[in-house]
Amino acid sequence: MSELEPTPELPDDTPIREVQFPTRIKDALFAAGLKTVGEVREMSDEALFALPDFGKASISHLRETLGLSSAEGVRRGKKTNLIWLKNNSPS
Repeated sequence: MSELEPTPELPDDTPIREVQFPTRIKDALFAAGLKTVGEVREMSDEALFALPDFGKASISHLRETLGLSSAEGVRRGKKTNLIWLKNNSPS
């Protein structure tokens, strides 16, 4: 199965493992327990910066390829992103 190009048109339920992200980005998203494109879209820049090996270039890449122009993330879940990250990160 070939990987999908990351585009703004990808459905939120698209598994991250099926998207053609750079290895470093994909590894960081997996390590944080993120599984879908929608979960990535809900993350704020602050929460993404908290991921290991995640910097401005990685966030810019995600924002650009997934069509996320806001530095604060496009959508917010019921929990704040930092609480979500703390509760779902492997310890």
